[in-house]
Amino acid sequence: MKGKRLGHPKIVLTADRTLMSPYRGVSLATFFGCAPALDPNRKKSDFWYKILGRQVTPKILFDFICNPISHTNGVANFAPYGLRKVEAGLLRDGFKREDVVVAHPDHIEKFIGPETQVIGTYEMDPLGMGPVTMTFTYGRKQTSYDEFYCRDLHMKINAAKKKNGSNAKVIAGASGTWQYNYDPEKIQEYGLYAILEGELGGIAPEIDGHAGRFFNYLIDGQFDNMDPFRKRGDFKVNIKEFKRGDKTLHGRFVNFWDRPDMDDIPNIVEPSMHGMIEVMRGCGRGCKFCDVTLRSLRYYPPEKVKKEIEVNIKKGGAKSAWVHSDDIFVYGMDPRTTKQMEPNREAIEELFTAIMSTGIERANPTHGTLAGAIADEKLIPSISKIIKTGPNNYAGIQCGFETGSIRLIEKYADRKLAPYQPEEWHWLVKESVKTLNENYWVPAFTLIMGLDNDETPEDSWETIRLISELEREQPDSMFTVTPLTFVPIGLLEKSEFFDIGNEMNAAQLGVMYKTWQHNFKYGIKKFMTKTAKNGSLKSGVFNLIARTLGSVPLGAMERYAIRQGGEHERVIEKIKVKYW
Repeated sequence: MKGKRLGHPKIVLTADRTLMSPYRGVSLATFFGCAPALDPNRKKSDFWYKILGRQVTPKILFDFICNPISHTNGVANFAPYGLRKVEAGLLRDGFKREDVVVAHPDHIEKFIGPETQVIGTYEMDPLGMGPVTMTFTYGRKQTSYDEFYCRDLHMKINAAKKKNGSNAKVIAGASGTWQYNYDPEKIQEYGLYAILEGELGGIAPEIDGHAGRFFNYLIDGQFDNMDPFRKRGDFKVNIKEFKRGDKTLHGRFVNFWDRPDMDDIPNIVEPSMHGMIEVMRGCGRGCKFCDVTLRSLRYYPPEKVKKEIEVNIKKGGAKSAWVHSDDIFVYGMDPRTTKQMEPNREAIEELFTAIMSTGIERANPTHGTLAGAIADEKLIPSISKIIKTGPNNYAGIQCGFETGSIRLIEKYADRKLAPYQPEEWHWLVKESVKTLNENYWVPAFTLIMGLDNDETPEDSWETIRLISELEREQPDSMFTVTPLTFVPIGLLEKSEFFDIGNEMNAAQLGVMYKTWQHNFKYGIKKFMTKTAKNGSLKSGVFNLIARTLGSVPLGAMERYAIRQGGEHERVIEKIKVKYW
């Protein structure tokens, strides 16, 4: 069966390995694709070159953790939620089941042939330029596994097209396609016919509401010479020109901006990765550094949410649901009448009651704001009771810590604190951690380094001090902190990237050092060990790996500080003495 084509669909949808893995059921491991895969600058005389060659994170380790999803004759049994939405939209809009396949990346060539007209790739971080990845690869000085496996997928597609005589158009979509504007050479290397992108701040267009029309345009060749000034409610084509030395490169970008009503957003018909379902779109908080705030708020009715969970249960055997939103505590809120962003507790309770009524064992919200978590003191205890959190059932939630600097939080994210004021930011962080932990929630914080290239050393020290104060005032607190490099999206899309590899000052190194010290000491050695005692063998294995490798970044940063000398060394020593 190897290499044999199993069908002849018109449309093949797929994603690379990093997006098509269950990561052995470990939720935080889904970020592992951001890890560095290769160091093209490693010298052959280097000690590590003799052991790993140019590999940074050993591929054998990555491939073990990032295990491939299951498939049925090459058809992926699970797929990213956004890809499932496009699939559902195509089936709703008149395409037959045999016309559309979601292919496993390792079996893509089995579905590509002369009959194939469009190959759509779902791309979240295709060139390794996402905030987490840019941090881990020192500003893309190394190649991440996200980029490595995206390229691997496109090479497989190109080889299959050549081998099987296919002229299919390859189009890249999803929230990472803005990255091709910064490395247009990849457009030619990957053989991309077009890149689908939104019109504002790099936000991905909501193509699922118009999937049939979009793919029919592709098939009919309407994007070949489309007028770039078409009306706003339709697709527009922009042939971009990029100057690279004495070369001129071109790329076809299909722009679209629309907000489909809830009735126009299809329900998934096949299982999503990780039991992911969506409950709302948009945020309403207005942070300037985020693209989500550009999307208008809409909420899924509880019954619509239940139907998607039932698909994951019946067809995928799901026992838990990742409840995706950009701020779960905004669900059901009317921003026109709720000026201070107070949560609609009744709507949120109704939502989670409906979710748990499907029979799943766990429901885990993906994102939420700290202000929303404590604006109504009854909210977190109430949700916790509904989703049954406890010592053996922690809920993890990603929250934007952003910075310890009151100056920066007021300038770039003041409504993130509503109904509180910027000067209350430190109190707000501490109080929310306390409330979440008391109810068996563990916040995974992200912060932004080099925010709009406006971060001063004092801003960085405020961040270090706030983390240290949390540790000292709440010694049993549970949270992680991941520093991200500033990436110009949202309302700041015209700004410059923060180049962590060349622009990181001593205080910013201190932020990285302090956050990793916290994650190793409190997250890995303390919390993971605690949960592993009550967990499975799998949890114990991952705890052992984390404890073994967790101190490596600290040593690397200490050696970097020694090489830099002076202020960098003093910052590390100050943190060890005063903020350890």
